Amino acid sequence: MSSITTNVASIAALQTLRLLNSSLQTTEGVVSSGMRVETASDNAAYWSIATTMRSDRAAVSAVRNALDIGASVVDMSYEAMDHVKDVLSEMRAKLVTANDASVDKSKIQEEISQLAQSTVSIAAAASFNGVNWLTTNIHDLYEAIPSDRSAKLTSSFVRGADGTVSVGATMFDLINTSLFNSEGDGILQGDPRSPGTIGGIRPYENWLTPDIGNDYQPNYPIAGMPATLLQYIPYTVVGDDDVPTPIVFSNTDTITFDITIDGDDPSQGLAGPLNPGITTTGITIDYALVNSVAGASIDNATEMVAVLNAAFQAKGIDTLVSASRPMIHPSGAPPYPDPAHYEIMTLENSGLDGSQVQISNFSSTINVGSLGDANSYGILGSLIPLTFEPFKVFKDVVIDFTFGVSGEPTETHAIDRNTVNAILGTTDGWVNTADDMVTILKALITRPNTIIEANGSSILVRSDPLDDRLNGGKTDIGFTNMSVNVEPIPEMGVLDIDIEKYPGAVNSYLNSVDIMLARVTSGTAALGALKKRIDLQASHTETMIDAISSGVGRLVDADMEEESTRLGALQTQQQLALQSLSIVNSAPQALLSLFG
Repeated sequence: MSSITTNVASIAALQTLRLLNSSLQTTEGVVSSGMRVETASDNAAYWSIATTMRSDRAAVSAVRNALDIGASVVDMSYEAMDHVKDVLSEMRAKLVTANDASVDKSKIQEEISQLAQSTVSIAAAASFNGVNWLTTNIHDLYEAIPSDRSAKLTSSFVRGADGTVSVGATMFDLINTSLFNSEGDGILQGDPRSPGTIGGIRPYENWLTPDIGNDYQPNYPIAGMPATLLQYIPYTVVGDDDVPTPIVFSNTDTITFDITIDGDDPSQGLAGPLNPGITTTGITIDYALVNSVAGASIDNATEMVAVLNAAFQAKGIDTLVSASRPMIHPSGAPPYPDPAHYEIMTLENSGLDGSQVQISNFSSTINVGSLGDANSYGILGSLIPLTFEPFKVFKDVVIDFTFGVSGEPTETHAIDRNTVNAILGTTDGWVNTADDMVTILKALITRPNTIIEANGSSILVRSDPLDDRLNGGKTDIGFTNMSVNVEPIPEMGVLDIDIEKYPGAVNSYLNSVDIMLARVTSGTAALGALKKRIDLQASHTETMIDAISSGVGRLVDADMEEESTRLGALQTQQQLALQSLSIVNSAPQALLSLFG
Protein backbone atom coordinates (compact mmCIF):
# COMPACT_ATOMS: atom_id res chain seq x y z
CA MET A 1 0.00 0.00 0.00
CA SER A 2 1.35 3.42 -0.91
CA SER A 3 1.08 6.27 1.55
CA ILE A 4 1.83 9.95 1.34
CA THR A 5 2.09 10.13 5.13
CA THR A 6 4.67 7.41 5.83
CA ASN A 7 7.41 6.36 3.42
CA VAL A 8 8.18 2.91 4.78
CA ALA A 9 10.75 2.13 2.10
CA SER A 10 12.60 5.34 2.84
CA ILE A 11 12.73 4.52 6.53
CA ALA A 12 14.16 1.07 5.81
CA ALA A 13 16.71 2.48 3.41
CA LEU A 14 17.71 5.11 5.95
CA GLN A 15 18.21 2.48 8.67
CA THR A 16 20.38 0.46 6.33
CA LEU A 17 22.43 3.53 5.50
CA ARG A 18 22.87 4.32 9.19
CA LEU A 19 24.13 0.79 9.93
CA LEU A 20 26.51 0.96 7.00
CA ASN A 21 27.79 4.37 8.11
CA SER A 22 28.37 3.03 11.64
CA SER A 23 30.25 -0.01 10.37
CA LEU A 24 32.17 2.17 7.95
CA GLN A 25 33.11 4.55 10.76
CA THR A 26 34.30 1.65 12.92
CA THR A 27 36.32 0.13 10.10
CA GLU A 28 37.86 3.49 9.20
CA GLY A 29 38.88 3.87 12.88
CA VAL A 30 40.48 0.43 12.87
CA VAL A 31 42.29 1.18 9.61
CA SER A 32 43.52 4.58 10.80
CA SER A 33 44.73 3.29 14.24
CA GLY A 34 45.80 -0.15 13.10
CA MET A 35 44.10 -1.60 16.20
CA ARG A 36 40.96 -3.57 16.43
CA VAL A 37 40.85 -3.11 20.24
CA GLU A 38 41.79 0.49 20.99
CA THR A 39 39.60 1.24 23.96
CA ALA A 40 37.92 -0.79 26.67
CA SER A 41 34.63 -0.44 24.83
CA ASP A 42 36.07 -2.34 21.86
CA ASN A 43 36.75 -5.50 23.92
CA ALA A 44 37.04 -5.07 27.69
CA ALA A 45 38.84 -8.39 28.33
CA TYR A 46 41.40 -8.00 25.55
CA TRP A 47 41.94 -4.33 26.34
CA SER A 48 42.62 -5.17 30.02
CA ILE A 49 45.10 -7.92 29.15
CA ALA A 50 46.87 -5.75 26.59
CA THR A 51 47.13 -2.80 28.98
CA THR A 52 48.67 -5.02 31.69
CA MET A 53 51.11 -6.61 29.28
CA ARG A 54 52.19 -3.22 27.93
CA SER A 55 52.98 -2.21 31.52
CA ASP A 56 54.93 -5.44 32.01
CA ARG A 57 56.82 -4.78 28.80
CA ALA A 58 57.91 -1.41 30.11
CA ALA A 59 59.05 -3.05 33.37
CA VAL A 60 60.97 -5.75 31.51
CA SER A 61 62.57 -3.05 29.39
CA ALA A 62 63.69 -1.32 32.59
CA VAL A 63 65.19 -4.64 33.74
CA ARG A 64 67.05 -4.81 30.44
CA ASN A 65 68.55 -1.40 31.13
CA ALA A 66 69.49 -2.49 34.66
CA LEU A 67 71.20 -5.56 33.22
CA ASP A 68 73.26 -3.30 30.99
CA ILE A 69 74.44 -1.36 34.04
CA GLY A 70 75.20 -4.59 35.92
CA ALA A 71 77.11 -5.94 32.94
CA SER A 72 79.22 -2.78 32.92
CA VAL A 73 80.07 -3.21 36.62
CA VAL A 74 80.99 -6.84 36.05
CA ASP A 75 83.11 -5.98 33.01
CA MET A 76 85.00 -3.34 34.98
CA SER A 77 85.58 -5.73 37.90
CA TYR A 78 86.59 -8.58 35.63
CA GLU A 79 89.22 -6.57 33.79
CA ALA A 80 90.66 -5.26 37.07
CA MET A 81 90.78 -8.74 38.65
CA ASP A 82 92.46 -10.12 35.55
CA HIS A 83 95.06 -7.36 35.76
CA VAL A 84 95.67 -8.04 39.47
CA LYS A 85 96.12 -11.71 38.61
CA ASP A 86 98.93 -10.76 36.23
CA VAL A 87 100.55 -8.54 38.88
CA LEU A 88 100.49 -11.37 41.44
CA SER A 89 102.05 -13.72 38.90
CA GLU A 90 104.87 -11.23 38.43
CA MET A 91 105.22 -10.86 42.20
CA ARG A 92 105.48 -14.62 42.54
CA ALA A 93 108.25 -14.67 39.93
CA LYS A 94 110.16 -12.06 41.96
CA LEU A 95 109.85 -14.20 45.09
CA VAL A 96 111.12 -17.25 43.22
CA THR A 97 114.13 -15.19 42.17
CA ALA A 98 114.62 -14.10 45.79
CA ASN A 99 115.32 -17.72 46.76
CA ASP A 100 118.70 -17.33 45.10
CA ALA A 101 121.11 -16.41 47.88
CA SER A 102 123.24 -14.37 45.47
CA VAL A 103 120.57 -11.82 44.54
CA ASP A 104 120.16 -8.43 46.21
CA LYS A 105 116.98 -8.88 48.23
CA SER A 106 116.66 -5.15 48.87
CA LYS A 107 116.32 -4.52 45.12
CA ILE A 108 113.79 -7.30 44.72
CA GLN A 109 111.86 -6.00 47.73
CA GLU A 110 111.66 -2.58 46.08
CA GLU A 111 110.09 -4.16 42.99
CA ILE A 112 107.71 -6.25 45.10
CA SER A 113 106.60 -3.15 47.02
CA GLN A 114 105.82 -1.34 43.76
CA LEU A 115 103.84 -4.31 42.49
CA ALA A 116 101.92 -4.49 45.77
CA GLN A 117 101.04 -0.79 45.57
CA SER A 118 99.85 -1.26 41.99
CA THR A 119 97.26 -3.78 43.18
CA VAL A 120 95.87 -1.10 45.50
CA SER A 121 95.61 1.38 42.61
CA ILE A 122 93.99 -1.15 40.29
CA ALA A 123 91.41 -2.10 42.92
CA ALA A 124 90.61 1.54 43.73
CA ALA A 125 90.10 2.38 40.04
CA ALA A 126 87.75 -0.55 39.37
CA SER A 127 84.64 1.60 39.84
CA PHE A 128 81.64 2.05 37.54
CA ASN A 129 78.97 4.58 38.41
CA GLY A 130 80.33 4.69 41.96
CA VAL A 131 80.16 0.91 42.40
CA ASN A 132 83.41 -0.89 43.27
CA TRP A 133 83.52 -4.60 43.97
CA LEU A 134 87.29 -4.77 44.58
CA THR A 135 87.64 -2.02 47.18
CA THR A 136 84.84 -2.59 49.69
CA ASN A 137 83.49 -1.36 52.99
CA ILE A 138 81.97 -4.44 54.58
CA HIS A 139 81.81 -4.90 58.33
CA ASP A 140 83.36 -8.16 59.56
CA LEU A 141 83.75 -9.58 56.07
CA TYR A 142 84.13 -13.27 56.96
CA GLU A 143 81.49 -13.19 59.68
CA ALA A 144 78.86 -11.24 57.71
CA ILE A 145 75.92 -13.23 56.37
CA PRO A 146 76.18 -13.58 52.58
CA SER A 147 73.23 -11.27 51.92
CA ASP A 148 74.96 -8.45 53.83
CA ARG A 149 78.16 -8.70 51.82
CA SER A 150 76.62 -9.38 48.42
CA ALA A 151 75.99 -7.07 45.47
CA LYS A 152 72.42 -7.13 44.14
CA LEU A 153 71.78 -7.03 40.41
CA THR A 154 68.24 -6.65 39.03
CA SER A 155 67.77 -9.56 36.68
CA SER A 156 64.06 -10.21 36.03
CA PHE A 157 60.46 -9.03 36.30
CA VAL A 158 57.93 -11.70 37.19
CA ARG A 159 54.12 -11.59 37.31
CA GLY A 160 52.63 -14.46 39.24
CA ALA A 161 49.50 -16.43 38.43
CA ASP A 162 47.64 -14.44 41.09
CA GLY A 163 48.61 -11.16 39.48
CA THR A 164 51.28 -10.20 42.01
CA VAL A 165 54.53 -8.88 40.61
CA SER A 166 58.11 -9.21 41.84
CA VAL A 167 61.52 -8.10 40.70
CA GLY A 168 64.11 -10.88 40.61
CA ALA A 169 67.70 -10.22 41.62
CA THR A 170 71.04 -11.97 41.17
CA MET A 171 73.22 -11.90 44.30
CA PHE A 172 77.00 -11.89 43.98
CA ASP A 173 79.06 -12.52 47.12
CA LEU A 174 81.76 -9.85 47.26
CA ILE A 175 84.00 -12.10 49.33
CA ASN A 176 84.99 -13.45 45.89
CA THR A 177 86.33 -10.09 44.70
CA SER A 178 87.05 -7.91 47.75
CA LEU A 179 90.79 -7.36 47.42
CA PHE A 180 90.97 -4.54 49.95
CA ASN A 181 88.28 -4.06 52.60
CA SER A 182 88.08 -1.03 54.88
CA GLU A 183 88.23 -3.26 58.00
CA GLY A 184 90.75 -5.68 56.49
CA ASP A 185 90.21 -9.34 55.57
CA GLY A 186 90.31 -8.69 51.81
CA ILE A 187 91.88 -11.26 49.51
CA LEU A 188 95.15 -9.30 49.38
CA GLN A 189 95.09 -8.30 53.05
CA GLY A 190 95.55 -11.66 54.76
CA ASP A 191 92.99 -14.14 56.00
CA PRO A 192 92.13 -13.78 59.72
CA ARG A 193 90.52 -17.20 60.11
CA SER A 194 93.55 -19.20 61.24
CA PRO A 195 93.14 -20.33 64.86
CA GLY A 196 96.92 -20.11 65.22
CA THR A 197 98.23 -22.49 67.84
CA ILE A 198 94.67 -23.54 68.75
CA GLY A 199 95.21 -22.46 72.31
CA GLY A 200 98.62 -24.13 72.51
CA ILE A 201 97.89 -27.65 71.24
CA ARG A 202 99.50 -26.81 67.86
CA PRO A 203 102.93 -25.19 68.37
CA TYR A 204 104.63 -22.99 65.81
CA GLU A 205 106.94 -24.68 63.34
CA ASN A 206 109.01 -21.52 63.04
CA TRP A 207 109.02 -19.28 66.11
CA LEU A 208 110.90 -16.52 64.28
CA THR A 209 108.13 -15.76 61.79
CA PRO A 210 104.91 -17.12 63.33
CA ASP A 211 102.64 -14.56 61.65
CA ILE A 212 103.90 -14.93 58.08
CA GLY A 213 102.85 -18.42 57.04
CA ASN A 214 100.99 -21.46 58.21
CA ASP A 215 103.99 -22.57 60.27
CA TYR A 216 102.25 -24.94 62.66
CA GLN A 217 103.04 -28.49 63.63
CA PRO A 218 100.24 -30.93 62.75
CA ASN A 219 101.37 -33.22 65.57
CA TYR A 220 102.41 -32.32 69.10
CA PRO A 221 103.36 -35.55 70.89
CA ILE A 222 105.42 -35.85 74.04
CA ALA A 223 107.18 -39.21 74.24
CA GLY A 224 108.88 -40.65 77.28
CA MET A 225 112.47 -41.86 77.25
CA PRO A 226 113.85 -45.03 78.84
CA ALA A 227 116.07 -44.62 81.88
CA THR A 228 119.67 -44.08 80.80
CA LEU A 229 123.00 -43.67 82.58
CA LEU A 230 125.46 -41.56 80.59
CA GLN A 231 129.05 -42.70 81.15
CA TYR A 232 132.56 -42.23 79.81
CA ILE A 233 135.90 -43.98 79.95
CA PRO A 234 139.07 -42.03 80.85
CA TYR A 235 140.01 -39.57 78.11
CA THR A 236 141.90 -36.37 77.39
CA VAL A 237 140.86 -33.48 75.20
CA VAL A 238 143.13 -32.79 72.25
CA GLY A 239 141.95 -29.79 70.28
CA ASP A 240 138.25 -30.44 69.67
CA ASP A 241 138.52 -34.21 70.08
CA ASP A 242 138.13 -36.56 73.03
CA VAL A 243 141.04 -39.01 72.98
CA PRO A 244 140.37 -42.15 75.09
CA THR A 245 142.93 -43.42 77.57
CA PRO A 246 143.16 -47.23 77.32
CA ILE A 247 142.02 -49.23 80.37
CA VAL A 248 144.65 -51.96 80.73
CA PHE A 249 143.57 -54.98 82.78
CA SER A 250 145.91 -57.26 84.68
CA ASN A 251 145.11 -60.72 85.95
CA THR A 252 144.13 -59.25 89.32
CA ASP A 253 141.93 -56.35 88.14
CA THR A 254 138.19 -56.73 88.68
CA ILE A 255 135.05 -54.57 88.41
CA THR A 256 131.92 -55.69 90.23
CA PHE A 257 128.52 -54.07 90.73
CA ASP A 258 124.82 -54.77 91.13
CA ILE A 259 122.19 -53.43 88.71
CA THR A 260 118.48 -52.76 89.29
CA ILE A 261 116.08 -52.49 86.37
CA ASP A 262 112.64 -50.81 86.09
CA GLY A 263 111.76 -49.93 89.65
CA ASP A 264 109.04 -47.33 90.29
CA ASP A 265 110.06 -43.67 90.55
CA PRO A 266 109.17 -42.28 94.01
CA SER A 267 108.95 -38.75 92.59
CA GLN A 268 106.23 -39.77 90.14
CA GLY A 269 103.48 -39.46 92.74
CA LEU A 270 102.39 -43.07 92.52
CA ALA A 271 100.23 -44.72 95.12
CA GLY A 272 102.11 -47.26 97.22
CA PRO A 273 103.49 -49.80 97.42
CA LEU A 274 106.26 -49.03 94.93
CA ASN A 275 107.81 -51.83 92.92
CA PRO A 276 111.57 -51.98 93.68
CA GLY A 277 112.41 -53.40 90.25
CA ILE A 278 114.57 -56.38 89.30
CA THR A 279 118.03 -56.45 90.89
CA THR A 280 120.87 -58.56 89.55
CA THR A 281 123.93 -58.84 91.80
CA GLY A 282 127.53 -59.69 91.23
CA ILE A 283 128.02 -58.46 87.69
CA THR A 284 131.73 -58.94 87.11
CA ILE A 285 134.23 -57.62 84.58
CA ASP A 286 137.70 -59.18 84.87
CA TYR A 287 140.77 -59.83 82.78
CA ALA A 288 139.34 -63.00 81.25
CA LEU A 289 136.17 -61.27 80.06
CA VAL A 290 138.01 -58.23 78.72
CA ASN A 291 140.60 -60.38 76.98
CA SER A 292 137.90 -62.49 75.32
CA VAL A 293 136.04 -59.45 74.03
CA ALA A 294 138.61 -56.69 73.45
CA GLY A 295 142.05 -58.05 74.16
CA ALA A 296 144.14 -57.04 77.13
CA SER A 297 142.74 -53.51 77.30
CA ILE A 298 139.62 -51.43 76.68
CA ASP A 299 140.81 -48.80 74.21
CA ASN A 300 137.61 -46.85 73.50
CA ALA A 301 133.90 -46.60 74.22
CA THR A 302 133.07 -49.17 71.56
CA GLU A 303 135.10 -51.82 73.37
CA MET A 304 133.66 -50.73 76.76
CA VAL A 305 130.15 -51.24 75.37
CA ALA A 306 131.07 -54.70 74.09
CA VAL A 307 132.56 -55.69 77.47
CA LEU A 308 129.51 -54.45 79.43
CA ASN A 309 127.06 -56.25 77.14
CA ALA A 310 129.10 -59.44 77.52
CA ALA A 311 128.90 -59.06 81.32
CA PHE A 312 125.11 -58.53 81.11
CA GLN A 313 124.77 -61.59 78.88
CA ALA A 314 126.76 -63.67 81.34
CA LYS A 315 124.15 -62.84 83.99
CA GLY A 316 121.23 -63.46 81.60
CA ILE A 317 119.98 -59.89 81.67
CA ASP A 318 121.00 -58.82 78.16
CA THR A 319 117.30 -58.64 77.24
CA LEU A 320 116.69 -56.17 80.07
CA VAL A 321 119.62 -53.78 79.86
CA SER A 322 122.09 -52.77 77.19
CA ALA A 323 125.12 -50.55 76.69
CA SER A 324 125.50 -48.48 73.52
CA ARG A 325 127.34 -45.49 72.10
CA PRO A 326 125.84 -42.10 71.25
CA MET A 327 126.56 -40.72 67.81
CA ILE A 328 128.33 -37.47 67.04
CA HIS A 329 126.90 -35.48 64.12
CA PRO A 330 129.51 -32.99 62.89
CA SER A 331 128.45 -30.24 60.50
CA GLY A 332 129.08 -31.21 56.90
CA ALA A 333 130.45 -34.65 57.75
CA PRO A 334 129.02 -38.14 58.33
CA PRO A 335 128.09 -39.02 61.92
CA TYR A 336 130.39 -41.29 63.90
CA PRO A 337 130.31 -43.00 67.34
CA ASP A 338 131.61 -41.00 70.29
CA PRO A 339 135.08 -42.41 71.08
CA ALA A 340 134.90 -41.91 74.86
CA HIS A 341 131.23 -41.73 75.90
CA TYR A 342 128.67 -44.48 76.19
CA GLU A 343 125.35 -45.14 77.90
CA ILE A 344 123.64 -47.91 79.84
CA MET A 345 119.90 -48.06 79.17
CA THR A 346 116.99 -50.22 80.24
CA LEU A 347 115.32 -52.05 77.39
CA GLU A 348 112.01 -51.90 79.31
CA ASN A 349 111.39 -55.59 78.66
CA SER A 350 110.94 -56.52 82.31
CA GLY A 351 107.16 -56.43 82.21
CA LEU A 352 107.17 -53.83 84.99
CA ASP A 353 105.61 -50.36 84.78
CA GLY A 354 108.75 -48.51 85.81
CA SER A 355 111.79 -47.43 83.84
CA GLN A 356 115.02 -47.44 85.83
CA VAL A 357 118.73 -48.22 85.66
CA GLN A 358 120.57 -48.25 88.99
CA ILE A 359 124.16 -49.32 89.62
CA SER A 360 124.96 -50.05 93.24
CA ASN A 361 127.70 -51.67 95.32
CA PHE A 362 130.22 -50.68 92.66
CA SER A 363 133.80 -51.79 93.21
CA SER A 364 136.81 -51.51 90.91
CA THR A 365 140.55 -52.06 91.20
CA ILE A 366 141.21 -49.92 88.12
CA ASN A 367 140.21 -46.50 86.84
CA VAL A 368 137.38 -47.01 84.38
CA GLY A 369 136.17 -43.41 84.13
CA SER A 370 132.72 -42.37 85.33
CA LEU A 371 131.25 -45.84 85.87
CA GLY A 372 130.13 -46.16 89.48
CA ASP A 373 127.10 -46.05 91.76
CA ALA A 374 124.36 -44.14 89.97
CA ASN A 375 120.59 -44.16 89.52
CA SER A 376 118.38 -42.91 86.69
CA TYR A 377 114.65 -43.04 86.09
CA GLY A 378 112.97 -42.67 82.73
CA ILE A 379 111.73 -39.39 81.35
CA LEU A 380 107.98 -39.31 81.82
CA GLY A 381 105.95 -38.85 78.62
CA SER A 382 102.50 -38.58 80.17
CA LEU A 383 102.52 -34.82 80.66
CA ILE A 384 102.24 -32.14 77.97
CA PRO A 385 102.56 -28.38 78.57
CA LEU A 386 100.57 -25.93 76.43
CA THR A 387 101.40 -22.25 75.98
CA PHE A 388 97.99 -20.65 75.57
CA GLU A 389 97.24 -17.95 73.00
CA PRO A 390 93.72 -16.49 72.50
CA PHE A 391 92.02 -17.46 69.26
CA LYS A 392 88.69 -17.14 67.50
CA VAL A 393 86.81 -19.89 65.70
CA PHE A 394 85.11 -18.29 62.70
CA LYS A 395 81.72 -19.44 61.45
CA ASP A 396 82.99 -21.65 58.64
CA VAL A 397 86.05 -23.03 60.42
CA VAL A 398 86.34 -26.60 61.70
CA ILE A 399 89.35 -27.78 63.74
CA ASP A 400 90.02 -31.53 63.91
CA PHE A 401 92.46 -33.25 66.26
CA THR A 402 93.22 -36.58 67.89
CA PHE A 403 94.22 -37.06 71.53
CA GLY A 404 95.86 -40.12 73.04
CA VAL A 405 97.89 -41.34 76.02
CA SER A 406 100.50 -44.13 76.19
CA GLY A 407 99.32 -46.31 73.35
CA GLU A 408 95.70 -46.34 74.50
CA PRO A 409 92.94 -46.00 71.88
CA THR A 410 92.88 -42.40 70.65
CA GLU A 411 89.85 -40.15 70.52
CA THR A 412 89.08 -37.72 67.70
CA HIS A 413 87.35 -34.39 68.20
CA ALA A 414 86.22 -31.38 66.20
CA ILE A 415 85.93 -27.78 67.33
CA ASP A 416 83.73 -25.33 65.44
CA ARG A 417 81.89 -22.12 66.30
CA ASN A 418 78.88 -23.95 67.72
CA THR A 419 81.12 -26.15 69.89
CA VAL A 420 82.92 -23.17 71.42
CA ASN A 421 79.74 -21.19 72.00
CA ALA A 422 77.88 -24.14 73.50
CA ILE A 423 80.69 -25.03 75.91
CA LEU A 424 81.55 -21.48 76.97
CA GLY A 425 78.03 -20.05 76.77
CA THR A 426 79.12 -17.34 74.33
CA THR A 427 78.17 -16.28 70.81
CA ASP A 428 81.33 -14.91 69.22
CA GLY A 429 83.54 -18.01 68.97
CA TRP A 430 86.37 -16.47 71.03
CA VAL A 431 88.52 -18.54 73.37
CA ASN A 432 90.02 -15.72 75.41
CA THR A 433 91.78 -17.32 78.38
CA ALA A 434 93.62 -20.45 79.40
CA ASP A 435 90.67 -21.25 81.66
CA ASP A 436 88.38 -21.13 78.60
CA MET A 437 90.65 -23.58 76.79
CA VAL A 438 90.71 -25.89 79.82
CA THR A 439 86.90 -25.83 79.88
CA ILE A 440 86.75 -26.80 76.20
CA LEU A 441 89.32 -29.61 76.51
CA LYS A 442 87.60 -31.03 79.60
CA ALA A 443 84.28 -31.04 77.74
CA LEU A 444 85.77 -32.83 74.73
CA ILE A 445 88.35 -35.28 76.11
CA THR A 446 86.61 -38.33 77.55
CA ARG A 447 89.62 -40.37 78.70
CA PRO A 448 89.22 -41.10 82.43
CA ASN A 449 91.80 -39.79 84.89
CA THR A 450 93.09 -37.10 82.55
CA ILE A 451 94.07 -33.98 84.46
CA ILE A 452 93.73 -30.67 82.60
CA GLU A 453 94.55 -27.53 84.53
CA ALA A 454 95.53 -23.92 83.88
CA ASN A 455 98.17 -21.83 85.57
CA GLY A 456 98.13 -18.29 84.26
CA SER A 457 98.71 -18.49 80.51
CA SER A 458 99.95 -22.08 80.69
CA ILE A 459 97.97 -25.30 80.52
CA LEU A 460 99.09 -28.73 81.69
CA VAL A 461 97.50 -31.90 80.32
CA ARG A 462 98.59 -35.13 82.01
CA SER A 463 97.46 -38.55 83.03
CA ASP A 464 96.73 -39.03 86.72
CA PRO A 465 99.72 -40.87 88.31
CA LEU A 466 97.32 -42.53 90.75
CA ASP A 467 95.90 -44.30 87.69
CA ASP A 468 98.81 -44.32 85.22
CA ARG A 469 101.91 -46.03 86.69
CA LEU A 470 103.87 -46.28 83.44
CA ASN A 471 107.21 -44.55 83.06
CA GLY A 472 109.90 -43.97 80.45
CA GLY A 473 109.56 -45.09 76.86
CA LYS A 474 106.26 -46.77 77.63
CA THR A 475 104.63 -43.36 78.06
CA ASP A 476 103.46 -40.78 75.57
CA ILE A 477 100.76 -38.15 75.35
CA GLY A 478 99.83 -35.78 72.60
CA PHE A 479 97.57 -34.01 70.19
CA THR A 480 97.98 -35.37 66.66
CA ASN A 481 96.43 -35.23 63.19
CA MET A 482 95.52 -31.58 63.70
CA SER A 483 93.94 -29.85 60.72
CA VAL A 484 91.90 -26.74 59.99
CA ASN A 485 89.50 -27.01 57.07
CA VAL A 486 90.22 -23.55 55.62
CA GLU A 487 94.01 -23.85 55.71
CA PRO A 488 96.42 -23.17 54.16
CA ILE A 489 95.52 -19.49 54.15
CA PRO A 490 97.64 -16.35 53.75
CA GLU A 491 98.03 -14.80 57.18
CA MET A 492 99.57 -11.64 55.75
CA GLY A 493 98.80 -9.33 52.82
CA VAL A 494 100.74 -8.21 49.79
CA LEU A 495 101.61 -4.94 51.51
CA ASP A 496 103.20 -6.88 54.40
CA ILE A 497 105.75 -8.75 52.30
CA ASP A 498 109.27 -7.78 53.35
CA ILE A 499 111.98 -10.18 52.20
CA GLU A 500 114.65 -7.65 53.12
CA LYS A 501 113.59 -7.74 56.78
CA TYR A 502 112.72 -11.46 56.80
CA PRO A 503 114.95 -13.10 54.16
CA GLY A 504 114.32 -16.50 55.68
CA ALA A 505 110.58 -16.19 55.09
CA VAL A 506 110.72 -16.09 51.29
CA ASN A 507 109.04 -19.48 50.92
CA SER A 508 106.30 -18.50 53.37
CA TYR A 509 105.69 -15.32 51.38
CA LEU A 510 105.70 -17.34 48.18
CA ASN A 511 103.09 -19.74 49.56
CA SER A 512 100.91 -16.82 50.64
CA VAL A 513 101.11 -15.17 47.21
CA ASP A 514 100.25 -18.52 45.60
CA ILE A 515 97.12 -18.78 47.72
CA MET A 516 96.16 -15.16 46.98
CA LEU A 517 96.72 -15.77 43.27
CA ALA A 518 94.47 -18.83 43.42
CA ARG A 519 91.75 -16.79 45.14
CA VAL A 520 92.01 -13.95 42.63
CA THR A 521 91.83 -16.49 39.82
CA SER A 522 88.76 -18.04 41.43
CA GLY A 523 87.16 -14.60 41.85
CA THR A 524 87.88 -13.75 38.22
CA ALA A 525 86.25 -17.01 37.16
CA ALA A 526 83.21 -16.18 39.31
CA LEU A 527 82.93 -12.81 37.56
CA GLY A 528 83.22 -14.52 34.20
CA ALA A 529 80.39 -16.88 35.11
CA LEU A 530 78.29 -13.93 36.31
CA LYS A 531 79.00 -12.04 33.09
CA LYS A 532 77.83 -15.04 31.07
CA ARG A 533 74.68 -15.25 33.18
CA ILE A 534 73.93 -11.55 32.69
CA ASP A 535 74.43 -11.89 28.93
CA LEU A 536 72.03 -14.83 28.85
CA GLN A 537 69.53 -12.95 31.00
CA ALA A 538 69.79 -9.87 28.78
CA SER A 539 69.19 -11.98 25.68
CA HIS A 540 66.24 -13.64 27.38
CA THR A 541 64.86 -10.24 28.40
CA GLU A 542 64.99 -9.01 24.81
CA THR A 543 63.18 -12.16 23.74
CA MET A 544 60.55 -11.52 26.43
CA ILE A 545 60.03 -7.95 25.22
CA ASP A 546 59.51 -9.22 21.68
CA ALA A 547 57.20 -11.99 22.90
CA ILE A 548 55.07 -9.55 24.92
CA SER A 549 54.81 -7.18 21.95
CA SER A 550 53.81 -10.07 19.71
CA GLY A 551 51.26 -11.31 22.22
CA VAL A 552 49.69 -7.87 22.64
CA GLY A 553 49.58 -7.50 18.85
CA ARG A 554 47.67 -10.74 18.50
CA LEU A 555 45.08 -9.44 20.94
CA VAL A 556 44.53 -5.87 19.71
CA ASP A 557 46.15 -5.33 16.30
CA ALA A 558 43.92 -5.18 13.22
CA ASP A 559 44.32 -7.43 10.19
CA MET A 560 44.87 -4.62 7.68
CA GLU A 561 44.21 -6.80 4.62
CA GLU A 562 40.90 -7.90 6.06
CA GLU A 563 39.99 -4.41 7.22
CA SER A 564 40.92 -2.92 3.82
CA THR A 565 38.65 -5.39 2.07
CA ARG A 566 35.88 -4.67 4.55
CA LEU A 567 36.33 -0.91 4.08
CA GLY A 568 35.98 -1.21 0.29
CA ALA A 569 32.90 -3.35 0.64
CA LEU A 570 31.28 -0.97 3.12
CA GLN A 571 32.02 2.03 0.91
CA THR A 572 30.35 0.27 -2.04
CA GLN A 573 27.38 -0.67 0.12
CA GLN A 574 27.17 2.93 1.29
CA GLN A 575 26.91 4.17 -2.33
CA LEU A 576 24.22 1.63 -3.08
CA ALA A 577 22.34 2.58 0.06
CA LEU A 578 22.44 6.23 -0.94
CA GLN A 579 21.06 5.37 -4.38
CA SER A 580 18.36 3.22 -2.82
CA LEU A 581 17.41 6.02 -0.47
CA SER A 582 17.23 8.43 -3.40
CA ILE A 583 14.94 6.06 -5.27
CA VAL A 584 12.55 5.47 -2.39
CA ASN A 585 12.48 9.19 -1.62
CA SER A 586 11.23 9.87 -5.19
CA ALA A 587 8.24 7.47 -4.82
CA PRO A 588 5.83 10.12 -3.37
CA GLN A 589 6.33 12.21 -6.54
CA ALA A 590 4.66 9.42 -8.50
CA LEU A 591 1.60 9.63 -6.21
CA LEU A 592 1.34 13.37 -6.70
CA SER A 593 1.12 12.87 -10.44
CA LEU A 594 -2.14 10.94 -9.93
CA PHE A 595 -3.73 14.12 -8.67
CA GLY A 596 -2.37 16.48 -11.30
